[in-house]
Amino acid sequence: MKDMLSSSSSRSVSDVVVAWYNEPGVERWVSALAFAFSERPAGERYRIFVFHKGSTAEDAKQRLFDVLGTKCSDVDVFFEHLDNVGREADTWLHYTVARLRAGDMPVNRVAFLQGDPWDHFGTPHGGRERNLDVFSSKLVALLAPTAHPMASNPEPLFCNLMSESRVMRRGLSHPQRLDLERVWVEAFGCECKVDSYVFAAGAQYLVDAMRLSQEKPLSWWTSLHHKLRADEINAWEIERFWLHIFGDGV
Repeated sequence: MKDMLSSSSSRSVSDVVVAWYNEPGVERWVSALAFAFSERPAGERYRIFVFHKGSTAEDAKQRLFDVLGTKCSDVDVFFEHLDNVGREADTWLHYTVARLRAGDMPVNRVAFLQGDPWDHFGTPHGGRERNLDVFSSKLVALLAPTAHPMASNPEPLFCNLMSESRVMRRGLSHPQRLDLERVWVEAFGCECKVDSYVFAAGAQYLVDAMRLSQEKPLSWWTSLHHKLRADEINAWEIERFWLHIFGDGV
């Protein structure tokens, strides 16, 4: 159990990335997942990255590692406190840029999860039942090298897909500005080519890790992250585009 991964660390089979604000119970489900990983064959290596944006970072870190220490000591769990900007979009991009820079993107898959993975009713990988054993076994099955091929890349994880037509979106109000067609051009360098914005409510995804490094260069990921942190685009706008950001592009 460590603060944050160094660039010299070896690559893993699969990673779990957690965007934690102040949701209660994160230490319980993360420790249950770490214990499930520890029981996998010795040749498999998993990492859990917990990125915290709440106001009590040291207390959260201590609670997390206290619970982990009572269950397993041989699983790579990393904790980092981030500035509270950009919601989960900043967390997903921070992880991706850091792993690409370090050259240690996992060889199999990445699961991007919120601090409360059950917050949005979920299919196809399970619903709101907070059974930690069931949750851990489902997630391990999806991340293991023996997992079934993904139906799509990425797949929504423990949450439902939503769809908003471009025409309807123009007429909708939102607490945050949503200039989606402009942001599409900013992100992908071309005019929007989709009729509807399809996205997972909750922004949780299972992603083919190798595609993160093969489909788009580090400079692209770095630029998108910079635009988010500079408030040139916002997290609610990026939320509509994760299928394209994590997937095959446009």
